[in-house]
Amino acid sequence: MTLLQMAWRNLLNRRVQTLITVIVILIGVSMALSIMMLSDGIKQGIVKASEPYGMIVGSKGSANQLVFNTIFLMDNPLANISLDYYRSLEADPRVNQAVPFALGDNYKGFRIVGTSAEFFTLKGKLADPPYFRLATGRIFDKAFEAVIGSKVAGETGLAVGDTFVSGHGVAVSNEQDEHKETPYTVVGILNGVSAPSDKGIYVTMDSYWVSHGQHGHDEDDETDHDQGEGVQASAAHKTSSQAKPGQAALSWTTNQLEAPQGVTAALIKPKSYMDLMKMYQEINQGARAQAVFPGQIIAKIFDMMGSGEQVLKYISYVVLGMSGLTIILALYGSTMERRRTVSILRAIGASRNSVLAIVLLECVLIVVLGCIGGIAGGYLLTLALSMYIGTQISITVIPMYNWELLSVVGVVGCIGIFAGILPAMSAYRMEVARYLNSQ
Repeated sequence: MTLLQMAWRNLLNRRVQTLITVIVILIGVSMALSIMMLSDGIKQGIVKASEPYGMIVGSKGSANQLVFNTIFLMDNPLANISLDYYRSLEADPRVNQAVPFALGDNYKGFRIVGTSAEFFTLKGKLADPPYFRLATGRIFDKAFEAVIGSKVAGETGLAVGDTFVSGHGVAVSNEQDEHKETPYTVVGILNGVSAPSDKGIYVTMDSYWVSHGQHGHDEDDETDHDQGEGVQASAAHKTSSQAKPGQAALSWTTNQLEAPQGVTAALIKPKSYMDLMKMYQEINQGARAQAVFPGQIIAKIFDMMGSGEQVLKYISYVVLGMSGLTIILALYGSTMERRRTVSILRAIGASRNSVLAIVLLECVLIVVLGCIGGIAGGYLLTLALSMYIGTQISITVIPMYNWELLSVVGVVGCIGIFAGILPAMSAYRMEVARYLNSQ
């Protein structure tokens, strides 16, 4: 019988102690790995979500709220910037690309985003393909056509050709028929990109403006419009219903809709870095709007996450320390219980080194079992938490292993082996004659 086999049989003879020790190690490793994977996954999800976005322009207020609302489809939208101001940005010779956003409605909790077809041409990098691509159907080309995200399709069951009615506000309400006179038709479904856009419903700017105009007010600005503006919007919608297929009957530059309408936010991509910085300063120095770099907000988010992440890491380190202490107590206790057995082994020819090796092998086996279970448990825990987080917020967690995770396993292994040295040395120094004659 080899020393490894003897060590394994010794562990089997103490199943309860062995199992408890392995579970403690498993919990410690699982917590440490899960914290690291969740932290990295959330950061990766945030970065991935912001890839196609450049400078965001919106009304004065919270920069965090502007970014969270526009990119992550979270929080309440700020007040609108005027349509004239947006057009001045779009027409600026320094601007290469401008995309409008209008928010304020939802369907079963999924945000409805008014935008233009230019949105679907956004790229993370110039050499990359479009970030938002269709899985099926086509891009909207007239009012009250909708392109929905992959999660919207999966959770609501909507398919190309289906219709739905939106509700006011950004949260689910019991009155989802507020816009029943202007139902949306699904014309396309986006590929999943593991980003907040998977939970978005994208419609034309006309759709947003007409539906809000029929209520006689703009919900985001919370300012009343006169009755004539509502009639104009209603007439524009009728024109839309009479348009030929494939033709954009309602252009969002239509004069009837220009006066009362605005834009919640705008994505502005200047032609050069110099133009970007000049426009950023000009916009923020003015009184009409603010310009925000998503990267700056994301950096602040990471800083806020860092303190919480450190606290959780310290907790996992405490658990790992408890794992080492548990190993010491378990192996030392078992060694004391098997003093006569060890003495018999020594008497029949087993050397001190063999006894030392058996105890250390027991320690190694326990650590290996705990680490393997911890790796599996950490990954499963991360997946479960990722799914839960995905149901609560629009940020998609992308769990992934990296080389730093192996260092955790290595540290646990070192702790386990170090913890086995004390009981191993105790067995090594045990007096054979003393315990061999005891009954």
